[in-house]
Amino acid sequence: MNKRPHKWRDTAWKHAIIDGSRDAIGYFMPDLASDMDTSREVTGITGMELPRAGSDSDKGMLVSDVFLNVPVVGEKDWSVACIVEQQDEHEENFASRIFDSWVRLRAQRQTGRTTGFAIYTGDAKNVNSYSESCYGFEASIKFRTFHVPSYKVEELRKDKRPFARVMYASRLSLESGDDALLREKYAWELLNTTSEQEYDKRQRKFILEFADRVFWVKGSGISEELREAYKMQTISLEEYSRQLTREEGVMEGMEKGMEEGMFKVARKMLARNMSVSDIIDFTGLDEDDILALG
Repeated sequence: MNKRPHKWRDTAWKHAIIDGSRDAIGYFMPDLASDMDTSREVTGITGMELPRAGSDSDKGMLVSDVFLNVPVVGEKDWSVACIVEQQDEHEENFASRIFDSWVRLRAQRQTGRTTGFAIYTGDAKNVNSYSESCYGFEASIKFRTFHVPSYKVEELRKDKRPFARVMYASRLSLESGDDALLREKYAWELLNTTSEQEYDKRQRKFILEFADRVFWVKGSGISEELREAYKMQTISLEEYSRQLTREEGVMEGMEKGMEEGMFKVARKMLARNMSVSDIIDFTGLDEDDILALG
Protein backbone atom coordinates (compact mmCIF):
# COMPACT_ATOMS: atom_id res chain seq x y z
CA MET A 1 0.00 0.00 0.00
CA ASN A 2 1.16 3.54 -0.63
CA LYS A 3 3.32 4.80 2.23
CA ARG A 4 1.76 8.26 1.97
CA PRO A 5 -2.00 7.59 1.93
CA HIS A 6 -2.89 11.28 1.98
CA LYS A 7 -1.48 11.53 -1.55
CA TRP A 8 -3.88 9.04 -3.06
CA ARG A 9 -6.80 10.33 -0.96
CA ASP A 10 -5.98 13.79 -2.21
CA THR A 11 -6.03 12.54 -5.81
CA ALA A 12 -9.34 10.76 -5.22
CA TRP A 13 -10.99 13.93 -3.93
CA LYS A 14 -9.68 16.05 -6.80
CA HIS A 15 -11.07 13.70 -9.43
CA ALA A 16 -14.43 13.32 -7.67
CA ILE A 17 -14.99 17.07 -7.31
CA ILE A 18 -14.03 17.80 -10.91
CA ASP A 19 -16.08 14.92 -12.36
CA GLY A 20 -19.06 15.58 -10.09
CA SER A 21 -18.77 19.36 -9.71
CA ARG A 22 -22.51 20.11 -9.71
CA ASP A 23 -23.19 17.38 -7.17
CA ALA A 24 -20.27 18.62 -5.07
CA ILE A 25 -21.61 22.19 -5.02
CA GLY A 26 -25.07 20.86 -4.19
CA TYR A 27 -23.78 18.88 -1.22
CA PHE A 28 -21.11 21.16 0.22
CA MET A 29 -22.55 24.59 -0.73
CA PRO A 30 -26.35 24.31 -1.09
CA ASP A 31 -26.79 28.10 -0.91
CA LEU A 32 -24.52 28.57 -3.93
CA ALA A 33 -26.26 25.65 -5.68
CA SER A 34 -29.64 27.38 -5.32
CA ASP A 35 -28.28 30.37 -7.29
CA MET A 36 -26.43 28.30 -9.87
CA ASP A 37 -27.36 28.68 -13.53
CA THR A 38 -28.11 25.09 -14.61
CA SER A 39 -28.11 26.05 -18.30
CA ARG A 40 -24.35 26.62 -18.18
CA GLU A 41 -21.52 24.29 -17.27
CA VAL A 42 -19.45 24.37 -14.12
CA THR A 43 -15.82 24.28 -15.22
CA GLY A 44 -12.92 23.20 -13.09
CA ILE A 45 -9.22 22.47 -13.04
CA THR A 46 -6.83 20.90 -10.57
CA GLY A 47 -3.49 22.31 -9.52
CA MET A 48 -4.21 25.98 -10.29
CA GLU A 49 -1.19 28.19 -9.57
CA LEU A 50 -1.92 31.24 -7.47
CA PRO A 51 1.04 33.68 -7.55
CA ARG A 52 1.68 36.36 -4.97
CA ALA A 53 0.95 39.85 -6.21
CA GLY A 54 3.91 41.14 -8.21
CA SER A 55 5.75 37.80 -8.11
CA ASP A 56 7.13 36.37 -11.34
CA SER A 57 9.04 33.50 -9.75
CA ASP A 58 8.00 30.00 -8.76
CA LYS A 59 8.92 30.83 -5.16
CA GLY A 60 5.82 32.98 -4.89
CA MET A 61 3.50 30.28 -6.18
CA LEU A 62 0.78 28.55 -4.20
CA VAL A 63 -1.06 25.69 -5.88
CA SER A 64 -4.72 25.14 -5.09
CA ASP A 65 -6.17 21.61 -5.06
CA VAL A 66 -9.25 22.36 -7.18
CA PHE A 67 -10.61 25.53 -8.75
CA LEU A 68 -14.22 25.77 -9.98
CA ASN A 69 -15.92 28.46 -12.03
CA VAL A 70 -19.61 28.44 -11.01
CA PRO A 71 -22.20 30.25 -13.20
CA VAL A 72 -24.92 32.15 -11.33
CA VAL A 73 -28.39 33.04 -12.58
CA GLY A 74 -28.68 36.58 -13.93
CA GLU A 75 -24.97 37.16 -14.48
CA LYS A 76 -23.40 36.78 -17.93
CA ASP A 77 -19.86 35.97 -16.85
CA TRP A 78 -18.54 33.16 -14.73
CA SER A 79 -19.37 34.85 -11.49
CA VAL A 80 -18.18 32.85 -8.51
CA ALA A 81 -14.71 31.38 -8.15
CA CYS A 82 -14.59 28.44 -5.77
CA ILE A 83 -11.39 26.99 -4.33
CA VAL A 84 -11.44 23.50 -2.87
CA GLU A 85 -8.68 22.16 -0.63
CA GLN A 86 -8.29 18.63 0.72
CA GLN A 87 -5.89 17.73 3.49
CA ASP A 88 -5.23 14.35 5.03
CA GLU A 89 -2.14 14.65 7.14
CA HIS A 90 -1.92 16.75 10.31
CA GLU A 91 -1.14 20.36 9.42
CA GLU A 92 -1.27 23.16 11.98
CA ASN A 93 -1.05 25.80 9.21
CA PHE A 94 -4.01 24.43 7.26
CA ALA A 95 -6.30 27.37 8.13
CA SER A 96 -3.70 29.99 7.17
CA ARG A 97 -3.11 28.20 3.85
CA ILE A 98 -6.84 28.37 3.04
CA PHE A 99 -6.80 32.08 3.88
CA ASP A 100 -3.74 32.65 1.69
CA SER A 101 -5.34 30.77 -1.23
CA TRP A 102 -8.52 32.83 -0.97
CA VAL A 103 -6.59 36.14 -0.86
CA ARG A 104 -4.45 35.22 -3.88
CA LEU A 105 -7.41 33.99 -5.93
CA ARG A 106 -9.43 37.13 -5.13
CA ALA A 107 -6.51 39.35 -6.15
CA GLN A 108 -5.94 37.38 -9.36
CA ARG A 109 -9.57 37.63 -10.43
CA GLN A 110 -9.96 41.21 -9.15
CA THR A 111 -13.42 40.43 -7.84
CA GLY A 112 -15.05 39.85 -4.50
CA ARG A 113 -17.07 36.95 -5.87
CA THR A 114 -14.74 34.36 -4.41
CA THR A 115 -15.58 31.52 -2.05
CA GLY A 116 -14.49 28.01 -1.26
CA PHE A 117 -14.62 25.01 1.04
CA ALA A 118 -12.24 22.40 2.40
CA ILE A 119 -12.29 18.66 2.97
CA TYR A 120 -10.23 17.65 5.98
CA THR A 121 -9.40 14.13 7.13
CA GLY A 122 -6.54 14.96 9.50
CA ASP A 123 -6.61 15.75 13.22
CA ALA A 124 -5.66 19.45 13.52
CA LYS A 125 -8.18 21.39 15.62
CA ASN A 126 -8.64 24.82 14.04
CA VAL A 127 -9.53 24.10 10.42
CA ASN A 128 -12.45 26.44 9.69
CA SER A 129 -11.25 29.94 10.56
CA TYR A 130 -8.17 32.10 10.54
CA SER A 131 -7.26 35.49 11.99
CA GLU A 132 -4.17 37.63 12.38
CA SER A 133 -3.32 41.00 13.83
CA CYS A 134 -0.47 43.43 13.27
CA TYR A 135 -0.34 46.78 15.11
CA GLY A 136 -3.99 47.57 14.86
CA PHE A 137 -4.59 45.87 11.51
CA GLU A 138 -6.79 42.85 12.04
CA ALA A 139 -8.11 40.34 9.56
CA SER A 140 -10.20 37.23 10.04
CA ILE A 141 -11.97 34.77 7.81
CA LYS A 142 -14.31 31.83 8.30
CA PHE A 143 -14.76 29.08 5.76
CA ARG A 144 -16.52 25.77 5.39
CA THR A 145 -14.41 22.82 6.36
CA PHE A 146 -15.92 19.35 6.27
CA HIS A 147 -14.09 17.24 8.82
CA VAL A 148 -14.62 13.67 7.58
CA PRO A 149 -13.68 11.82 10.84
CA SER A 150 -16.42 13.69 12.73
CA TYR A 151 -19.18 12.28 10.51
CA LYS A 152 -21.06 9.24 11.81
CA VAL A 153 -20.88 6.21 9.54
CA GLU A 154 -24.55 5.30 10.01
CA GLU A 155 -25.75 8.79 9.03
CA LEU A 156 -23.62 8.80 5.89
CA ARG A 157 -24.82 5.29 4.98
CA LYS A 158 -28.46 6.46 5.02
CA ASP A 159 -27.81 9.62 2.97
CA LYS A 160 -28.22 8.77 -0.71
CA ARG A 161 -26.88 12.01 -2.22
CA PRO A 162 -23.91 11.30 -4.51
CA PHE A 163 -21.37 13.15 -2.39
CA ALA A 164 -22.72 11.60 0.78
CA ARG A 165 -21.58 8.32 -0.80
CA VAL A 166 -18.19 9.88 -1.46
CA MET A 167 -18.00 11.07 2.16
CA TYR A 168 -19.08 7.60 3.29
CA ALA A 169 -16.28 5.97 1.30
CA SER A 170 -13.78 8.48 2.67
CA ARG A 171 -14.93 7.84 6.23
CA LEU A 172 -14.64 4.06 5.82
CA SER A 173 -11.21 4.38 4.21
CA LEU A 174 -9.97 6.16 7.34
CA GLU A 175 -11.39 3.36 9.46
CA SER A 176 -9.80 0.63 7.36
CA GLY A 177 -6.36 2.23 7.23
CA ASP A 178 -3.75 -0.29 6.04
CA ASP A 179 -5.91 -3.33 6.82
CA ALA A 180 -6.37 -5.07 3.44
CA LEU A 181 -9.27 -7.20 4.71
CA LEU A 182 -11.23 -4.14 5.82
CA ARG A 183 -10.37 -2.28 2.64
CA GLU A 184 -11.74 -5.16 0.59
CA LYS A 185 -14.85 -5.48 2.78
CA TYR A 186 -15.72 -1.78 2.52
CA ALA A 187 -14.89 -1.61 -1.19
CA TRP A 188 -17.35 -4.47 -1.84
CA GLU A 189 -19.97 -2.71 0.27
CA LEU A 190 -19.65 0.53 -1.71
CA LEU A 191 -19.81 -1.37 -4.97
CA ASN A 192 -22.87 -3.40 -3.99
CA THR A 193 -24.85 -0.53 -2.43
CA THR A 194 -24.27 2.08 -5.14
CA SER A 195 -27.03 0.86 -7.41
CA GLU A 196 -27.83 1.89 -10.98
CA GLN A 197 -31.40 2.65 -9.87
CA GLU A 198 -30.32 5.42 -7.51
CA TYR A 199 -27.57 7.13 -9.52
CA ASP A 200 -27.08 7.98 -13.16
CA LYS A 201 -24.03 6.63 -15.01
CA ARG A 202 -21.93 9.75 -14.45
CA GLN A 203 -22.63 9.85 -10.70
CA ARG A 204 -22.06 6.14 -10.22
CA LYS A 205 -18.80 6.35 -12.13
CA PHE A 206 -17.24 9.14 -10.02
CA ILE A 207 -18.47 7.52 -6.77
CA LEU A 208 -16.94 4.15 -7.65
CA GLU A 209 -13.76 5.70 -9.04
CA PHE A 210 -13.39 7.50 -5.71
CA ALA A 211 -13.91 4.23 -3.81
CA ASP A 212 -11.41 2.50 -6.10
CA ARG A 213 -8.77 5.08 -5.18
CA VAL A 214 -9.39 5.51 -1.43
CA PHE A 215 -9.56 1.76 -0.77
CA TRP A 216 -6.51 1.24 -3.00
CA VAL A 217 -8.19 -1.57 -4.90
CA LYS A 218 -5.13 -1.90 -7.15
CA GLY A 219 -2.89 -2.34 -4.10
CA SER A 220 -1.53 -5.42 -2.38
CA GLY A 221 -3.79 -7.74 -0.41
CA ILE A 222 -6.87 -7.12 -2.58
CA SER A 223 -8.48 -10.02 -4.45
CA GLU A 224 -8.37 -10.21 -8.22
CA GLU A 225 -12.16 -10.64 -8.18
CA LEU A 226 -12.62 -7.21 -6.55
CA ARG A 227 -10.14 -5.56 -8.92
CA GLU A 228 -11.98 -6.99 -11.91
CA ALA A 229 -15.37 -5.92 -10.51
CA TYR A 230 -14.18 -2.32 -10.12
CA LYS A 231 -12.57 -2.34 -13.55
CA MET A 232 -15.88 -3.37 -15.10
CA GLN A 233 -17.75 -0.58 -13.31
CA THR A 234 -15.32 2.32 -13.66
CA ILE A 235 -14.55 2.08 -17.39
CA SER A 236 -16.97 1.98 -20.29
CA LEU A 237 -18.28 -1.36 -21.54
CA GLU A 238 -16.57 -0.68 -24.88
CA GLU A 239 -13.19 -0.04 -23.23
CA TYR A 240 -13.58 -3.08 -20.98
CA SER A 241 -14.32 -5.22 -24.05
CA ARG A 242 -11.25 -3.81 -25.82
CA GLN A 243 -9.04 -4.55 -22.81
CA LEU A 244 -10.44 -8.07 -22.51
CA THR A 245 -9.92 -8.67 -26.23
CA ARG A 246 -6.33 -7.43 -26.00
CA GLU A 247 -5.66 -9.69 -23.00
CA GLU A 248 -7.24 -12.68 -24.74
CA GLY A 249 -5.28 -11.85 -27.90
CA VAL A 250 -2.02 -11.91 -25.96
CA MET A 251 -2.91 -15.28 -24.45
CA GLU A 252 -3.95 -16.68 -27.82
CA GLY A 253 -0.72 -15.40 -29.33
CA MET A 254 1.31 -17.06 -26.59
CA GLU A 255 -0.56 -20.35 -27.01
CA LYS A 256 -0.14 -20.22 -30.79
CA GLY A 257 3.55 -19.51 -30.44
CA MET A 258 4.03 -22.42 -28.05
CA GLU A 259 2.17 -24.75 -30.42
CA GLU A 260 4.25 -23.65 -33.40
CA GLY A 261 7.39 -24.21 -31.33
CA MET A 262 6.32 -27.76 -30.51
CA PHE A 263 5.80 -28.51 -34.21
CA LYS A 264 9.37 -27.36 -34.91
CA VAL A 265 10.66 -29.60 -32.13
CA ALA A 266 8.62 -32.56 -33.50
CA ARG A 267 10.11 -32.09 -36.98
CA LYS A 268 13.64 -32.21 -35.58
CA MET A 269 12.83 -35.29 -33.54
CA LEU A 270 11.41 -37.04 -36.65
CA ALA A 271 14.54 -36.09 -38.59
CA ARG A 272 16.55 -37.92 -35.92
CA ASN A 273 14.33 -41.02 -36.35
CA MET A 274 12.86 -40.80 -32.87
CA SER A 275 9.70 -42.82 -32.24
CA VAL A 276 6.27 -41.22 -32.58
CA SER A 277 5.37 -42.27 -29.01
CA ASP A 278 8.46 -40.44 -27.63
CA ILE A 279 7.57 -37.33 -29.63
CA ILE A 280 3.99 -37.42 -28.28
CA ASP A 281 5.29 -37.69 -24.70
CA PHE A 282 7.72 -34.79 -25.21
CA THR A 283 5.57 -32.34 -27.20
CA GLY A 284 1.99 -33.24 -26.26
CA LEU A 285 0.98 -33.18 -29.94
CA ASP A 286 -1.53 -35.63 -31.42
CA GLU A 287 -0.24 -38.65 -33.38
CA ASP A 288 -2.02 -37.53 -36.56
CA ASP A 289 -0.35 -34.09 -36.38
CA ILE A 290 3.06 -35.69 -35.94
CA LEU A 291 2.57 -38.17 -38.82
CA ALA A 292 1.46 -35.28 -41.06
CA LEU A 293 4.90 -33.71 -40.55
CA GLY A 294 6.69 -36.72 -42.03
